[in-house]
Amino acid sequence: FYTTALRGLIVKFWNVYGIEKDYEKSHVITDFIRKGFEEGDFEMMTDGTEERQFLYAEDCCEGLEIIMNHYTDFKTEDPLHITSFNSTSIKQIAEIIQGQFRLIGKEVNIKPGLAKDSVQMDKRNEANNYIMNWWLPKTTIDQGIAKVFNEMKNDWI
Repeated sequence: FYTTALRGLIVKFWNVYGIEKDYEKSHVITDFIRKGFEEGDFEMMTDGTEERQFLYAEDCCEGLEIIMNHYTDFKTEDPLHITSFNSTSIKQIAEIIQGQFRLIGKEVNIKPGLAKDSVQMDKRNEANNYIMNWWLPKTTIDQGIAKVFNEMKNDWI
């Protein structure tokens, strides 16, 4: 209400991930990497079939910078979604992370759990691609996970 009243812009963020040193705040990507180093093999909380649009933090920052630089190009009702525009399953995330462990000579098996996703319950939110006229993310999920992994491994190796 206040943002609209002040003619501000509303930006929706979609599953932004990056290097997080406070492991109490970790979410799926950083949590899987941390568990792989601390526990070795582990089981996911769900069966991993749920999908999300993950966005690397540096791309998110660039998207926000583009919005700030083009602020007057937007109207308050414009759908400004900052996302990767690519869905990735949690199983795929696990496979990418397992591959990162293999690159350092450590075999980590991330097994799917039995539970279904109880948060989104297989509902698919679709991002509005209006922002693509000004900005596109540059970092693939594989590249972003590799950056996070390489930074986090310094805490264990």
